[in-house]
Amino acid sequence: MAGKSRRLGALALGVAVAGGLAVTGITSAHAGQQPVLPRTPAAAAGVTVAKTPGLPAGDRSSTYTVSVEGKKPSVYRTAPKPRTCPTTDCDGGDHARAENRSFNWASFWFPAGTSPTVTVTRTAAAGAVTDIKVRGTGDFTVVSKSLTARQIKIRVNKPKAKLPVEFVDNRYDGLRQLPLDGMLLFADDSRAAVADPSRTVPDTYVVDPGTAFDRARADRSATVIFKRGMHNLGYWPVPDSVRRVHLDGGAYVKGAIDSATVSKSTQQGFTLTGRGVLSGEDFDWRADKRTNGTTSCSYDCWEHTVKMVQLGTDKFRFHDVTVVNAPHWVVTGHRDNEITAKQGDDESRFSGTISDVKVLGNWGWNGDGIPALTGTISDSFISAFDDAFKLYSSNATVKNNTLWQMDNGAVFQLGWFAKTISDITATNNTLLHTEWTGTNSNWGLLNYQEAGGSGTISNVSITGTRIMGPTTRVVALSNTSAAQAFRNIMLADTTVDKLYSAAEINSLRGNGSKDLPRNLVKQAKAPLELTVRNLRIGGQAITAGNATTTGGFVISGSPALSFR
Repeated sequence: MAGKSRRLGALALGVAVAGGLAVTGITSAHAGQQPVLPRTPAAAAGVTVAKTPGLPAGDRSSTYTVSVEGKKPSVYRTAPKPRTCPTTDCDGGDHARAENRSFNWASFWFPAGTSPTVTVTRTAAAGAVTDIKVRGTGDFTVVSKSLTARQIKIRVNKPKAKLPVEFVDNRYDGLRQLPLDGMLLFADDSRAAVADPSRTVPDTYVVDPGTAFDRARADRSATVIFKRGMHNLGYWPVPDSVRRVHLDGGAYVKGAIDSATVSKSTQQGFTLTGRGVLSGEDFDWRADKRTNGTTSCSYDCWEHTVKMVQLGTDKFRFHDVTVVNAPHWVVTGHRDNEITAKQGDDESRFSGTISDVKVLGNWGWNGDGIPALTGTISDSFISAFDDAFKLYSSNATVKNNTLWQMDNGAVFQLGWFAKTISDITATNNTLLHTEWTGTNSNWGLLNYQEAGGSGTISNVSITGTRIMGPTTRVVALSNTSAAQAFRNIMLADTTVDKLYSAAEINSLRGNGSKDLPRNLVKQAKAPLELTVRNLRIGGQAITAGNATTTGGFVISGSPALSFR
């Protein structure tokens, strides 16, 4: 019975975590499978799939089909757009374009206590399939597979699973362990994080698909609901009256939602929910809000660019939405009139909750994920083309998230300006892939990018992180040019499948430079306290004795650095 479940077998890596926490691992379809069980009425009846009528061909996968208990969700697709800036690789996306990259995904939800079976078929042949892997988080079982039919069946035992299904064929990069046509399954709980809004209460604007969005009517509404189907919203500064926006499952809204206008600056409790898709595909890279996103900046006008979701109000709630094809930052807390890059940044004054959000399809520079504002980010999927989580605010929690880091940025970014913040925790987060092709100064699992100034970052705990597959870097903390102090920084219980050798990094082609060490801790201008506890790379515990060899660390100055 070896390999019977997704946690067993020689090629199945991972651990089971009790108490309902995420189970993570990589399961090869060559491992033994359980027999196909008959479909149960309860499992079939409880499943709801996301399906968008009228989805255009460009947004619809021609590579994969998915069936969940006989129900067929839309399989969505995102791919790099043609370059809209004038010079080679000016937006960072040329390597992805050259490889014809894509992400494909399907979403469904079901009640706890049922275990639906999902069938994924690769319909577009890319040579012989030699393996099918499921690299994901959640509780699932590989039921059966057929390499000749290019098909796998997976039973999802509990909601909140996030499962990349990876076909090893001619579109699979073996060195990077990377499918060039990613296929993702998002299996959520039928119980949404925030209950759906009523459609019958006064001041509710229910937007029918295929109709023009009536901004004057929205100005008189408290709640705006986008029904299942296609919508063209454009860049939308949310009016004062609107306190909630909801995207029904199967709604596909092309546009961006900005609730950070100056007039809403004292409002509290803005809520964005729903199991629909918000797509920035109609905006060019670095689209400019000053022209409603119809033109782009000729420089890095980050204070003016269209952000997919701009919160900018206190006590916000942001749950369940899938956000794709961002022209710049995906989510920010900045208010329109107070975007800064210095200590006292207005973003750090906002608090709220974010959960079960999906972020993917970011193909260019500045595709940052979500800032860790005061509050909690949990159970979300983030694929960023820059910093996945900016740790710029005190009292922030980031937990139980699943990530796919693209070839730019850091996962947990402390840098880009000096600051004084404290009490940040990141626990039980999983990286499915880190696509870094070098050792740039602003890349790594935990990073501080120096940019002058002074301050103290204290009481930061990054624990229980799993990095699947190969990676170029874990840690890069340095204060050799900025008087940024680090006090009581903890990196604990980190598991890294493989750290690339320097020679392997030099063979990688992409956006990465190769001039810095793989891991580095460099102290000069201010105190730097870092404890590395139970870091395992390739199965080996990293200690003070092997940190500079197996661990790939370069250490300089006088940091208070300990390995335990």
